[in-house]
Amino acid sequence: MEYDSLPDPRRVWTGAPGSREEGLGRLVLLTPDVVARAANCIKTGCRVGMNWDMNKLDVANVNRAPTQHHIVSLFGGAAYDDVYIFNPQQSSQWDGLRHFSAAFPTPNEPERRLFYGGVTSKEIEDRNNTRIGLQHWAREGICKRGVLLDYVRYAERHSIKYSTLSDHAIPLHTLQDCAKEQGVTFRRGDLLFVRIGVTQELDTKMIASDKLAYASSPNPQHAGIEGTEEMLRWIWDEGFAAVAGDAISFEVYPPKESHSRGEGEAEVSGVFLTNTFSLAGGCQLESSLTWRS
Repeated sequence: MEYDSLPDPRRVWTGAPGSREEGLGRLVLLTPDVVARAANCIKTGCRVGMNWDMNKLDVANVNRAPTQHHIVSLFGGAAYDDVYIFNPQQSSQWDGLRHFSAAFPTPNEPERRLFYGGVTSKEIEDRNNTRIGLQHWAREGICKRGVLLDYVRYAERHSIKYSTLSDHAIPLHTLQDCAKEQGVTFRRGDLLFVRIGVTQELDTKMIASDKLAYASSPNPQHAGIEGTEEMLRWIWDEGFAAVAGDAISFEVYPPKESHSRGEGEAEVSGVFLTNTFSLAGGCQLESSLTWRS
């Protein structure tokens, strides 16, 4: 069903509470035939890692603790264990449906917020409640076709100057034009990647003191897609099961007042988000990639 035909686009909550269908959100689009068709796109067998190093954000935003890596000696040095203590939000990660809520005010509760499926904060904090948890899609994993829109190169071709650590917003028509120039067509169930260049700028243009200043800023900014209803409609109607980027969040931050959507709207629609992926390597293989519809 298209976005404009939905009875309530903010409440497309399928499946009974606690069910697999509810927990999958838009990943329900990954039917066996969709996955099998994606496998047919493999041509070269070349693989590219998209994980950013866990310690690249020396100081993470929102007072998140830095990653710890301990090497523990066993049997007098005959063997070793590696012990990691980390917050997944420190680097490349998938945002689960429990990560961000959206505003659902009522006359009696003007500040009310809900997660996907109508899940409340009380349910999230209840360790015995497993609604919309990652276990639902971790059982099968996520296997799908990915499509990469390289906004960094698009901006270079069109003489668009920007800092990735600014509130530079990418509108829908620009993403569509980028896809057209790359010859990319979309399929239902695709994972959409958008390369903006944030991780690359953090890697190559910022020293430790710059990163500390950015993380400590009371008003941090970073580039991203426009957080508009028009954008959400496109994401829904194209049938993307998830969207991903190399920014700290997929949408421009902070959200612009002119945008008609608030934070958490994609998650509350069941669309999984992934952030701070390292996408430059994928773009380096561009010459060997063939996009197929």
